Amino acid sequence: MMKHTLISLLVLASISTPTLAESNTKHSVGLQIGGGGLDYKGKDTDSQGVAKSYLYYNYKFTHYFSAEVGLVGAEDIDDWECSKNADDEFICYSDDSDDFEIVADDFDFGSVVVAIRGELPLSKHNSLYGKIGAEFYDYEFGLMREKTFKENGTGLFAELGWQYRWNNGMGLSASYQFHNVGDLEMEGLNVGISYAF
Repeated sequence: MMKHTLISLLVLASISTPTLAESNTKHSVGLQIGGGGLDYKGKDTDSQGVAKSYLYYNYKFTHYFSAEVGLVGAEDIDDWECSKNADDEFICYSDDSDDFEIVADDFDFGSVVVAIRGELPLSKHNSLYGKIGAEFYDYEFGLMREKTFKENGTGLFAELGWQYRWNNGMGLSASYQFHNVGDLEMEGLNVGISYAF
């Protein structure tokens, strides 16, 4: 009898502990990857050609709101190619598309994000969320292996998404992310994983 009671208590504790831990978690870390396009001074990459990653730490200070810091990295992934035409002007394209308007064949972006995250629970495991904050950025364009333009400063970071989190703290997300940084706007879709503890 004592043995069965002890086993029952152990099973009950192992089932209830993740749920209890989940409700008391204040910290989470995550990684998102995605792709999209950018618009520089009104010149568009036709919404393709940029890969992004976002690594973040999140501290929940109320049930629905968190503070977040993160690192963003992005670079061109499609074949950004440029060649000179008969008039000795550069013509650039991406994946054989001639409506690529930016005169560059290389792009690198990095930033530090400080944001507030709000969460709207839909069920025990599902939620919608939004993030808004400041982005301290540094990016550059290159042409024929030479830097042609570099800019840094402070801009706007925003994200809207959906998240599913299991009782063990692991989570999956899908989101739309937007960056408004100086003369550059970058947007795209992300998927991510996270862990709350």
